[in-house]
Amino acid sequence: MTQLVRRHLRQREIIGAAGGEVTGGGPLALGVPGITTGPGGEVAVDGERCAPAYRSLSDLLGTDAYFADVAAVTARHGQGYDPVLYHAFRDFLPPRRKNSGRCVTAGTPAHDRAQSRDHLFADLVVYQPGILPGGEPFRSTGHWNLPGQLEIFQTLTGRVLMLVGGRTGDGRAFLYEQICGPGDVMVVPFDIWHVTYVLDGPAVVFNLTTEVSGTHGRVDAHPGEEKYHRASPIAITARRDEERHEFVGSPEDWCTWGRPAEPPRTDWLRTFLAPGESLADLHLYASPDRLAALERMARHAYRLNWPYDGGPTKPAGIHH
Repeated sequence: MTQLVRRHLRQREIIGAAGGEVTGGGPLALGVPGITTGPGGEVAVDGERCAPAYRSLSDLLGTDAYFADVAAVTARHGQGYDPVLYHAFRDFLPPRRKNSGRCVTAGTPAHDRAQSRDHLFADLVVYQPGILPGGEPFRSTGHWNLPGQLEIFQTLTGRVLMLVGGRTGDGRAFLYEQICGPGDVMVVPFDIWHVTYVLDGPAVVFNLTTEVSGTHGRVDAHPGEEKYHRASPIAITARRDEERHEFVGSPEDWCTWGRPAEPPRTDWLRTFLAPGESLADLHLYASPDRLAALERMARHAYRLNWPYDGGPTKPAGIHH
C-alpha cells in the first residue's frame, strides 16, 4: 500500500514536481508511514515536499462568500493584501472502490473512470492561521454539498471550527457549530452548506467523500469550481473576539437559520474506527462490509432527520 500511495502521488504530481526537502516535522495519520507536516504546514512524503493548490483571499473574493465586514476586506485587498488561506491536496490518497479492497491510482484507466457512486475519494487540506480584516479567522471558501453526498472529516493537527447548515429530510432548518482538534472526526449531513475556520493553525484536515446509494441525487466525483456556485451561502459567519468567537450575519438569515446550536451526535461514526485507527486507515484498509455498514448508518441517520433529532446508535453486527 505504501508503494501504491507514493505512485499515485507521483502521478498526481503532488510529489516530484515541487522540489525541495522538508526536514523534521511530525507524522500525519494518513494510513502509510513517511507522511509528515512541518511547523508552517508544509506536507512531505519521505522528506519530499508536496505541491498543493493554493487558495488565497483573491480566490475567496471571487465567490459570493459572506464576510463579517466585506468593505474592510475589500479595502485591504486593494492595498495588496492577499494571504494564502489554505493549501489543498485534492485526490491525495488513491480513490477506493467500495465493493472491493482495490485502490485505483492516478495514471490508470480505472482512475479516470472512478465515480463517487462506487468509490471513496480522499482530500487533504492545510488551513493557515490568521485573522481577516473584520475579525474572521482565516477560512475555507464554503460550499453546499449535493443530496446523497456523504462527507467525513478528521482533524490531524491544529483546531478548526466548522459551521454547518441545511434542512432535514422533512424540511426543518438547522445550523450548528462544531470545534474539532487533533484526532476528532465529524460527519456532515447530506445536502448541506459548510465552511471551516482556523482557530489554531496550521490545521491539517483529511476528508472522505462519496455518494450514498439509495438516496436522491448524483455526486460529481471531481466537481471543480462549480461547487462554490451551487447556491448562495448562508449569510452568517464567525468572528474572533479576543480568545473567543462570535457569530454575525444578515437579519434575514438569522430569521431563517437561527443562532448556531451545539453540534449533533457524531459518535455513531466513531464506532466505525478501532482504537488508534485513523480515517485514512478506514479509507485504505476497511473491508467492503464495513464500508457498506457505514453507508447504511448514513441513510439511517438521514431518515431519522439527523441532526435535528439526534443520531443513530451503533447497529449490531459491525466489526472492525
